[in-house]
Amino acid sequence: MTPVLSSQSGMSLVEVLVALFILALASAAIVMTLPRQPSRLDREVARLELAIDRLADEAIASGEVRAIRLGEDEYGAEAWRGSRWVALPRSAHTLPPPLTISVSTTRRGLQESDPKDWPHIVADATGIVSARPLTLTEGTDRRVLTVSSSGMVEVER
Repeated sequence: MTPVLSSQSGMSLVEVLVALFILALASAAIVMTLPRQPSRLDREVARLELAIDRLADEAIASGEVRAIRLGEDEYGAEAWRGSRWVALPRSAHTLPPPLTISVSTTRRGLQESDPKDWPHIVADATGIVSARPLTLTEGTDRRVLTVSSSGMVEVER
């Protein structure tokens, strides 16, 4: 048996520090590649986009005019039945505070007014969508949604 010298057993402090440094670099690289969590505002924008897309699809499938009525902090789907708007069950969604939603009252610089009690986003039975620009706000952060006649939503920051 040969005696083990103390300089040959274990790792030196420098070797341990180098290994920890390499692990820290690898961890940082992994954390930087992870997707960031979307903000509450971005999640609500995506949810409203999905509701508008579903609105056009349901209007085509059902053969009736469908709409989304907006409140300051909520929105819900409706259908045109028997000469009036009827709220669809389980379609209402309340925005989490402090998010708010608003609708532009002008288009191309002209003041426009909706017919009384007419919803803000409407899709006819052919899937054509009519809507004014919408603004979702959370504090000073806001997103402006513009809806095309085909139902495609464009989001401006």
